[in-house]
Amino acid sequence: MRAVVIFTLIFILISQDWLHARQRSCSAGQASKSAKLVDLGQEGILEGFTREKDQFILRQYHPGGKALWEVQLQLASGRSVVEMVASPASQDTFVLDFTPSLRGPGTLQIHHVQSGTVRRSLSVEDQQQLMGESLHAVFADDSYLYFLTAEHNPDKFRLLKGQQMNYLLNRFRIADFFFDQVRLALPEAGESDQDPKWTFAGQVGQEKYMVLKDVDLQTNMLRCQIAAFDAGGRITRKINLNYAPKDHAIRPSLHVDDNDRRFLLAKDYNYPGYSSFGPFPSAQGFGIGAYFGLRLDEQTGAFYISGLSGNESFGKNPFHFKAQQYSGFYLSKFNADGQLIWESGHRADGKIIAEEDFQKRVRPVNKQSGIALAAETGEIHYAIRIGSSSFGFVLDEEEGELMAVNGMPIQRTSEKTLTSAETNPVPVSGKGLFQMIEPAALAGKEQKHAARKPGLTF
Repeated sequence: MRAVVIFTLIFILISQDWLHARQRSCSAGQASKSAKLVDLGQEGILEGFTREKDQFILRQYHPGGKALWEVQLQLASGRSVVEMVASPASQDTFVLDFTPSLRGPGTLQIHHVQSGTVRRSLSVEDQQQLMGESLHAVFADDSYLYFLTAEHNPDKFRLLKGQQMNYLLNRFRIADFFFDQVRLALPEAGESDQDPKWTFAGQVGQEKYMVLKDVDLQTNMLRCQIAAFDAGGRITRKINLNYAPKDHAIRPSLHVDDNDRRFLLAKDYNYPGYSSFGPFPSAQGFGIGAYFGLRLDEQTGAFYISGLSGNESFGKNPFHFKAQQYSGFYLSKFNADGQLIWESGHRADGKIIAEEDFQKRVRPVNKQSGIALAAETGEIHYAIRIGSSSFGFVLDEEEGELMAVNGMPIQRTSEKTLTSAETNPVPVSGKGLFQMIEPAALAGKEQKHAARKPGLTF
């Protein structure tokens, strides 16, 4: 998605309150410490930053680095939180100015910029009354700017277990900013002990995707319902993706995804927090990442499922796990129809990362991970953050082969070259950096990859 804000490739979490930091901009150089970047592909890069307390500067750069134009926008207040969204063709940019309020809903300003010219600005005084109680995602195609919302207040609705959440697709027609609203007719969630809710996964071409993630800990099965819908909110196809990680027992952890519920006026609701004394509802629940992560490649339509793992299943009762024992991670790739392409799993052996690194007393919600896709190099960057410790892994996109750990390339039989690390390779055997479970390459790996800069979702 061209709307995705490009974050740095290093897993940096400044504080435990990482979600709020993620909603704000990350460091992007000495000149503009709060700069946000949007990758426009062959059209270059958009940069946005706050110059003064209430002034926002938007610039577009040619892929060669030359500045093409600059626009100065007036923010609603010094407390504004700004996001940027671009259409797939990169002709239209939208600057979203969210202003929080201590009493009641905040306000929203939308600035439409086209080729360096401010076409229009619109102010919404009560976004929740107009669009819906809970904002999940903002994205654009070449016809509309979309605000995907939930009709109900999720902090109240979460108490009504098993009931269907209603989603609304709010649309601003780019040509004239005509506003309308359509209901998203999602399939029924069905019964589940986890009470999952639908979340936004991204868009590929004209198809937008919602995912319903569930887990059966007793059978060690991950279950995904994926629904593709069009601009009118009509379901165009459905994918049922069920997957049991090979030789890996599912463990609860937080998998960060920046496509759903990262905006200011949204509150996440569907993640059970844990402590050493037992479970409790988390005040900062995370609807997208309770047990495993699902990442959509918005260039090819492929899906990636990942998660942290242990040696033995928790069994029927997930709250009776013994000291939260973890031992590795799994990452698997599926094609656009949900068919498995390859699966890759890795376990700690004590040299670079050990079971102790998973820190038994760190709650699963603070065991965090995310995926960045680097299509121009054919690499997958997978990072894990546990407490104050960070670990980075690079895998080959075609085969799922582990290429590097913590910046150190691994000596492999493959002739493929690692482009993201420059240190000397280190050998890997059965007791190397990670005990390898050889990836099983399946049919369907001959996918084309459009060039795209990677961006971790933290």
